[in-house]
Amino acid sequence: MYPLILRLSVKRFCFLTLIQLFGLTLLSTIPKVSAQLPPEFGQELLLPEPKQKETDPSKFTIDTHISNTYNDHIEFGLSVDPYISSLAGQENPQLQGLINQFGINLRGELPIIDKKLHLKLQYAPQYENYTGAEGKLNEFDAASNFLLTELRYRPFTNLPEIAVSQQLHRLSRSLSVYNNNEYQSGIRIGRFLEYNFRLQHFDDDERKREDFLLVGSTNHKVTTRLELGLLKQMIGKAEYAMEHGSYQTNLNTFILGAANIADDQRRTDWRHFGTVKLLQTAADRYVFQQEVNLFLNQSNIDYFNFNSTETALSAYYKLDVGKSIRLRLFHLWVNFEGRNLRDADGRIIEDAGIRKDTQYGLNASMNWRFTSNLSLSADYQFIHNDTNELNEILSFLDYNHNIVSVTLKGNY
Repeated sequence: MYPLILRLSVKRFCFLTLIQLFGLTLLSTIPKVSAQLPPEFGQELLLPEPKQKETDPSKFTIDTHISNTYNDHIEFGLSVDPYISSLAGQENPQLQGLINQFGINLRGELPIIDKKLHLKLQYAPQYENYTGAEGKLNEFDAASNFLLTELRYRPFTNLPEIAVSQQLHRLSRSLSVYNNNEYQSGIRIGRFLEYNFRLQHFDDDERKREDFLLVGSTNHKVTTRLELGLLKQMIGKAEYAMEHGSYQTNLNTFILGAANIADDQRRTDWRHFGTVKLLQTAADRYVFQQEVNLFLNQSNIDYFNFNSTETALSAYYKLDVGKSIRLRLFHLWVNFEGRNLRDADGRIIEDAGIRKDTQYGLNASMNWRFTSNLSLSADYQFIHNDTNELNEILSFLDYNHNIVSVTLKGNY
């Protein structure tokens, strides 16, 4: 039997780029399962923007949420440090448990120059409690604080809005290895062009880490969007983003050797994202969406070169005002260009090719608004992953992943 620490290390290492592919903010929190319907599925996309009043009054809102989530593969979203975590001694690396969240979202908007200049302030503290693994998941318990300042300016009504923003996110877990600050600033011109700078810094950036998820990084990202009304009840949307990421170098010998990284060599990635969506509405109650998502990661370290293609179909049904159901089906193909297939002894298998994963799944969600201030959402996600890896130690890459979440929301 392979040593458990090695199994956990290999598992985290093999899943690093796959997790990044999903676009999760892995170090800040476990992926939050939200049944909130994304804006593109709403009928409002097909309607003109509402006319603004001659004077915009100041706005202040308070949102609260309480959620309970069951996740049978929590380790996919969190790195387990084998030198600190009590979870490193488990026989089975799979982590199942419950995640309870409570959060408050305070938002205020103040018109500085009528219709032209607006200031938005947001503060959102959140607490997370993990239950499972005989109490060992408690080390992931977290308190986070999010602060946003945004200044929006529109000199003329027929010109796009210009927005400048700054964000600060502080995460503190029971296990201090995860504690970090994330700073982000950005500028946006209308909905078609956006630039964001993100800096993540861990409190302890000296100790050698075994995972890129536990070291700081710097990212620059540019996004451009296009939206076209094709027919009366049909919309086409396209989006392209390019991101440059650079990681800190406080890595230990395990990951340096496994990925063939030289001492003090800094990993840098260029990431390209492409999305095309087509939305149709019917009978003022149905919205259907077809989408294709492309992703390419090009790194100065071959091990982290990979690309993916995802196709998805979604359907949205509006039962009544504030009551809706959504279903999404997807199929994903991932090619790890820098990872040759190896045998049980770690030797490259000739003519076997590279690692390839195939994934499919579904997401079903329901929203139910009881009053203008209280709503309930439920969400279920299922993911099945198949890999062509032949090494027995990597058998965990063939898996089923289930996430169930129920969220109660209030707004005032």
